[in-house]
Amino acid sequence: MTERRTHPDPRQLLEAFEAFTAASEHLQTRYEALQTQLGQLQGELQTVLEAVPFAIWVLAEDGSLRFTNRPQGLDGRFSQDPAPWESGSPGGQRRFQTAEGREVIFEEERRSAPHGGIIVTLRDVTEAVLRAQQATREDRLAAMGRMAAELAHEIRNPLGSLALFSGMLVEDLAEQAGPLELARKLQENVGRLNRVVGNTLAFSRDLQPKDGAVTLRPFWEEALRSTTLADAVPWDNQIPEGATWQGDPDLLRQVAQNLIQNATRATEDMASPRLVLAATEERLEDRPCWHLTLADNGCGIPQEALAKVFDPFFSTFGGGTGLGLAVCHRIIVAHGGLLFIESQVGRGTTVHLRLTAAASA
Repeated sequence: MTERRTHPDPRQLLEAFEAFTAASEHLQTRYEALQTQLGQLQGELQTVLEAVPFAIWVLAEDGSLRFTNRPQGLDGRFSQDPAPWESGSPGGQRRFQTAEGREVIFEEERRSAPHGGIIVTLRDVTEAVLRAQQATREDRLAAMGRMAAELAHEIRNPLGSLALFSGMLVEDLAEQAGPLELARKLQENVGRLNRVVGNTLAFSRDLQPKDGAVTLRPFWEEALRSTTLADAVPWDNQIPEGATWQGDPDLLRQVAQNLIQNATRATEDMASPRLVLAATEERLEDRPCWHLTLADNGCGIPQEALAKVFDPFFSTFGGGTGLGLAVCHRIIVAHGGLLFIESQVGRGTTVHLRLTAAASA
């Protein structure tokens, strides 16, 4: 008995082929859609990584670079080598000098990557560090201010009597040249002591700034003229016309005058002294601010003295009262602003001031 063979139905084969073709086309379409979606996600991820406010480097086990969201690098140099993406980097807080000469403080973190290697992140913590330093400084100055106020009140009454009597003595000795010179010196020194007491009380009192608007460019020009130093050193005012501060004009004028006097004294022995004012607009917590800098090319401040310049009665100038910067600090803090100083011996000093911009009319 012979075995009977059955042949596949051509219609079934055709239907199976058509079903296979349709499934293949569906899979191909799905694959292409997933590829497009993956490309979009990769693009979005790259955009996010480029927009985050910190730098990222992913390093292989041999130290070679796998990925970074800062392919252009950082424009400047670290004060301590090596750089974060190099082996032997110490991590923690790192000080960085920008190409423009400004110091930035970064927080470097290093962690192991899931598939080997190292992930390095670099976050700008300059604002937080400066704010913390300013808060610590303010606590110390407040305690010193209370003590200084008590001493100033004790000194002020007898000092007032001395001022009165020295003035009377100058009048009585008007016809006697020798004694008159001594009386005038006495009067000058009493006046100096009186100014010290006044500055001490100004430093120690609670400040309640009045609300006002300050247009920075003419404001600083006026402050320069009021210090009688307008011709003492060349002055370059680069502040934009629209720059403003929200604050008490009288208190801020005291800040401006103190800073201009310090900058001028710092350039006294320079062959080509120069002061430069500039301002840039910034946003802090969604509030517009103006960051102003007053730079001189004077003698500079030694690093060991830089941490003390805001302390009352500390001065790098001979004969100074040491209260100017302390008063400036208290006024800026009372306005909710930020004040800090950068300086290099022999190259000059830059004072940074940032306050909220005045509200638009």
